[in-house]
Amino acid sequence: MENELLQLTVIAAIIAPITAALVQGIKTASGISDKLNIVVSLLVGIALAGLWSLTFGHIDQIGPYLMAGVLSGLSASGLYDLTKQKEETK
Repeated sequence: MENELLQLTVIAAIIAPITAALVQGIKTASGISDKLNIVVSLLVGIALAGLWSLTFGHIDQIGPYLMAGVLSGLSASGLYDLTKQKEETK
C-alpha cells in the first residue's frame, strides 16, 4: 500500500507543473476568468493523469490515477494563486 501511495504522489508531483503550464496557456489563449481557473486546472489534471494511466497500461488502476490528477489540478491552481498574491504585494 505504501508503495502505491508513493507512486501516485510522485505522479501528481510530475503532472502538476505540466498542468499549470497547460492551464496558463489555455487561460492566455481563451481569456477564462479566475473563477474558472480551478475547474480548468482540475479537468486538465484529470485528463493528464488518465492519459498517463492509459499510456503506461495501468487501466486497472484508473481510479487512483484520476485522484492523482485531482491533486495535480488543485496544486496547479494553488500555485497560480500563490504567485498572484506575491505579485500584488510588490
